[in-house]
Order: sequence, then structure tokens, then C-alpha cells
Amino acid sequence: MSYADAALGLILLGLSVYLLFGGADFGAGLWHLVSRRREDKDVIEHAMGPLWEANHVWLIFVMVMTWTAFPPIFADVMSAHWVPLSLAALGIVARGSTFVFSKADPDQRWYPWVFGVSSVLTPYCLGAVATVVATGGSSWLSLAGLYGGVLTTALCAYLAAVYLIWDARRLADVWSSMRFRGYALLSGAAVGLFALPGAAALGVRSPLILLSAAAGALSLVLLVRRAYLSVRVTGALAVVAVLWGAAEMAGLDLDAAAAQDAVLQVVFVALGVGGLILVPSLAWLYVLFQRDTARTP
Repeated sequence: MSYADAALGLILLGLSVYLLFGGADFGAGLWHLVSRRREDKDVIEHAMGPLWEANHVWLIFVMVMTWTAFPPIFADVMSAHWVPLSLAALGIVARGSTFVFSKADPDQRWYPWVFGVSSVLTPYCLGAVATVVATGGSSWLSLAGLYGGVLTTALCAYLAAVYLIWDARRLADVWSSMRFRGYALLSGAAVGLFALPGAAALGVRSPLILLSAAAGALSLVLLVRRAYLSVRVTGALAVVAVLWGAAEMAGLDLDAAAAQDAVLQVVFVALGVGGLILVPSLAWLYVLFQRDTARTP
């Protein structure tokens, strides 16, 4: 394995973690937008509260890693897709600020609306750009970009619903848990029906897509059987397999675009040192949060 291959693997790993954690937060924002029950919104806000901004560290990691390891690719993507990427950044800022402001001024009804819309805008734009890059397209407004944006948003909604089932149960909110179970079944079935034909139309031939389909089908079975912890694993596998399967399509000349080996060696050392601090800190944050069973007033 070359240094360039290792760098790409780390980038895909960072994207996977961002999709699983940050994507679930975006999906939670979508359910917050469409839900009409205050108790469901309370579960969503409690689940997001300690972690919602920490998840963006993985997006920062992916960006820094890409511009350091593959400068020409980073420059091409940013220059060709600066409009949707700027919209995604705007969505992240608007989403975070309105989430905070809505706590300070709950009477402002447009804060939750902006929060929800931004939670849809950001994954849509990021998914559209990722799909265009993977398929070799030119515009995020093409059919491929539209498909990728909608699919990414739907995947985030599905992940959020799966995760929120258990969060609602930890808060002893049985009815919210049942509603999120229904959201997970509905969004999971919709994603499956949407993802497979789209993958075939875009020419995705990776066996990972079949793995994603199998994990997704198993997830629906586990949801029906109320195996809520197990479905978190299979649901995450179904989503990540889509990402890695699509990455095989990109056809990028990594060796030509990669930085020199001496540069990559320094990058890997810096990542190792930073990882010793970052990963245990985030893991401990998740552990502490999962132990908290008290409902926020």
C-alpha cells in the first residue's frame, strides 16, 4: 500500500465517521422540522445537545487531509463546486446559531424553522458534490447531483431515526420511541427503494452496494423485532457501505495528485499524535453522554 492509498483510506474513514455522527445530527434536524409533537422535539434536542458541534471535527479533518495529501484534487473540487459547498457551510453556521438562539429566545418561531431547513440544505449540498465527483460529472444541479443530494439527506434521516429510538427509550419516552421506530421503518424502506435503482443507473458495480442492501434489509427486520441496539450497527453498516462503494467509482489518479512521500509521512505522524488526544476525548464524551438518563427540563 502506498502513502497515497493510506491517505485516501484515512479520508474515507473520516467521511464515514462524519456521515454516521454528523449525518445523524442533520437527520435529527429534519425530524425536528417535520415533527409536530413537543415531546419528540425534546428527545431530539436532548440527544443533540452535548455533541452537535463536536461532530464537525471530522469534516475539518477530511478537508485538511485532502488539501494536504491531494492538493490538486482539493483545488479542483473547491473551484468547481464552490457554490454548493458555500451553501453547505452557510447551513452549518445557520443551523448551529439558530439551535443556540432558540434556547435563549424560545418565542421566536423562525429559529426552529431555519434550524430544520439548514439541516436539510447542508447534507443535500455535500451529497450532491460527492456524487458528482464520484461519477465524474460537472454540475451539482445535474440529475446525478440531485440523486446524490436526496439520497444523502434520506440516509441522514434514516440514521437519525434509528439512533433516536434508543435515546427516547433512555428517557423513558415510550411513545416517542415508537414514533421514531415508525420513522426509521419508513425512511429505511424509502432509502432502499431509492438507492438500488439509482446505483444501477449510475453504473455502480461495487459489491459493497450489495452489502449495503443486505445490511439495510436486516435493519428493517431488526426494527420489526425491536432489536434497537443491534439495528444501530446494521444501519450504520448499510450507510457506510454506500459511501465506500461510491468511492470506488471516482477513478482519480491518486499517485499523480498526491503530495510527496516526505510530506505525507509528516502528516501521518501529526495525525497519530493528534489522534491520541482527540479520539479518546470524543469517545469519553460519548460514554458520559450515554450514561446520562436524566431528561433536560
